[in-house]
Amino acid sequence: MQMYKRMLKTIILSVFFFFSSCGLTYASEPTFTLYPAGGQVLNKNNGFVVDVLVDTAGQEIVSAKFVLLFDPAVLQLTKAERNNSLFTQWPSDESTLDNENGVVMLSGFTQSGTGTLYKTGEKADILARLTFKVLKEGSTVLDWEYGTSNGVFSTVLMKDGSPTTNILIAKPKTATFTIGKNILDPSNVDTGIPVDRYVIFGGLVLVLFGAFMIFTRPGSLRKKTGTVIVYDGDK
Repeated sequence: MQMYKRMLKTIILSVFFFFSSCGLTYASEPTFTLYPAGGQVLNKNNGFVVDVLVDTAGQEIVSAKFVLLFDPAVLQLTKAERNNSLFTQWPSDESTLDNENGVVMLSGFTQSGTGTLYKTGEKADILARLTFKVLKEGSTVLDWEYGTSNGVFSTVLMKDGSPTTNILIAKPKTATFTIGKNILDPSNVDTGIPVDRYVIFGGLVLVLFGAFMIFTRPGSLRKKTGTVIVYDGDK
């Protein structure tokens, strides 16, 4: 009888520690991810929603910036939202939405010593939510601007220090969407947290002006005159 009790106790403890270890959901390395990580869109008229998630693997950072590339012949970004709870500042000169060149960039920042630095908890946080309109059927890829010498236009996670250090050591995974076969209905996509935690930073032009900027597409570097949207962080 005592042997069975010891066996039962061992099993219970093993199960407990197994599920406890499963609950530690830090990424092995800091990264950005897209959710969904790809899929199929049945009706191009419905468009689809993608969340940009950030995971610092438990490390504190002073800033996070992503530059996401899309094919403007296939997709147009109709709404972009950010999670204001993660950072205290959203620099307008590092936030842009360009449907002509297929680029969306968002940067969040908290000055060391002036606020609580961001670090991921048990699960990755949603940094931004992007709503796309589909122009035509086919296959299209959401890609990252990463590891270039393109100055401002690069995807990074910056750790505090003198100087600051980019802890994003690998390019985040791309996402491929096939449009016109099966279904990915934006009303059914589980994006993790309610939309009302966000403040719209795109969709309507708040401040519009021409500027000379550098944009890159995969495998090439080119200079073009683009449109910059400065996002409103006060509403």
